[in-house]
Amino acid sequence: MESYPITIGDGRTTEELVLAANYGYAHTQVITENFPARRFGGSLVREIVLLAFDHDISSGDATTEAAGLGLDCPYYEDALYFAIKFPEVQLEGPVAFLHDPWFGWYGRRDVICLWNNAGRRELGLEGFDNLWTQDYRLAFVRGN
Repeated sequence: MESYPITIGDGRTTEELVLAANYGYAHTQVITENFPARRFGGSLVREIVLLAFDHDISSGDATTEAAGLGLDCPYYEDALYFAIKFPEVQLEGPVAFLHDPWFGWYGRRDVICLWNNAGRRELGLEGFDNLWTQDYRLAFVRGN
């Protein structure tokens, strides 16, 4: 398990957070209208833990396994702040944040994912109800 400390809730908008991460590509629907950056009553320190599985796994099964390790589901804001503080991590492989899904395009429940494509960092959305393949690391939070 890899672990990364971040601080969220500094008052920036979703658009400001996306811009600060300096992505090569950012999904057009990761905007305030769909993912409003909450303030949480001020700054909130979080410990992001990345889990890797040696088999394809559903979001539900991954969440159950994470809970058994004392981990909680992340907020979507965790993904935005994580990408700013630790930009190199997604270059090592995709990272999905299993937050409360956004009801997205075509009726799909989406979560924020950090990808790389030919060395370019990307911010995307993927289906919460799909299986996560072994190359994904799934982000959770310790001590929510």
